[in-house]
Amino acid sequence: MRDDTPTLPAIDDDRAENSIAMAIGQAVASARADRKLSMRALATEAGISQPFLSQIENGRTLPSMLTLYRLAAALGLSAAELMPTEAEPAQIHVIRRDDARKVSVSEAPDAGVGSILTAAGRRVVATEYIIGAGDDMGDWFQSDGELLVYIAAGRVIVTIDGRGEWELGAGDAMTYPGALRNVWRAVGAEKATILLVHSPD
Repeated sequence: MRDDTPTLPAIDDDRAENSIAMAIGQAVASARADRKLSMRALATEAGISQPFLSQIENGRTLPSMLTLYRLAAALGLSAAELMPTEAEPAQIHVIRRDDARKVSVSEAPDAGVGSILTAAGRRVVATEYIIGAGDDMGDWFQSDGELLVYIAAGRVIVTIDGRGEWELGAGDAMTYPGALRNVWRAVGAEKATILLVHSPD
């Protein structure tokens, strides 16, 4: 079983962010070299540009969650295998709202931002999103394992490629395999608060 628990640092700590970006870049470059893939081939498979991949591998930029998953899939890895983890994670963690790790959904300037509510090394990843109708939530998203989407406030439309779309309101929940291509969008004037729980394979 693969432990797919990607966690990113708080984005207001420049030194921590730079350290994580360097670690991810080195992991991507090493995995690419092991598979004898050119930078162009990996960039094409992951759906990103070669210059952007170069920035990631050199630790000059921290990839969004969407890009991290795409790179992992293109390399045949879990997203967690591209992330540094705690050597000996404690068994009990309390994550305060102000300390939650922040990560953009995509590279768009108006991208939605999530707060990761689980510590590094955990088997289940819970991420809170507070998004408005105009926030960019990327395009089709895929992962391994199972996903649970819970709506704490507002309204959200979840679209699953080839299966249909569902409008969810406060208190509604939905589960589906991560392998199904999916995308969300908030609807209405009220911001939506979404809890995404990912249980990896």
